[in-house]
Amino acid sequence: MTKAKSKFYFPRTPLLVQIERRCSFADCGLRNQIGLTKAEAIEYRGFNCSQCERWNEDQLSRLETPDSWCADNDARTTN
Repeated sequence: MTKAKSKFYFPRTPLLVQIERRCSFADCGLRNQIGLTKAEAIEYRGFNCSQCERWNEDQLSRLETPDSWCADNDARTTN
């Protein structure tokens, strides 16, 4: 008896996106590195500066997210 070969397919999609933002406050201006998962990127509305700890309103543009993430969102909203 021969065993059937098992094949697994794991699509390669980015798990994390890295963005860089400057603090918007004139007395700070620190460059912040922010890592976001897909779920976090969808809900992203800003960040706390790592130096002055003040909230900075912000949004991601479509160009900052992987194409595969945008395609998933488009498929969900059009169905």
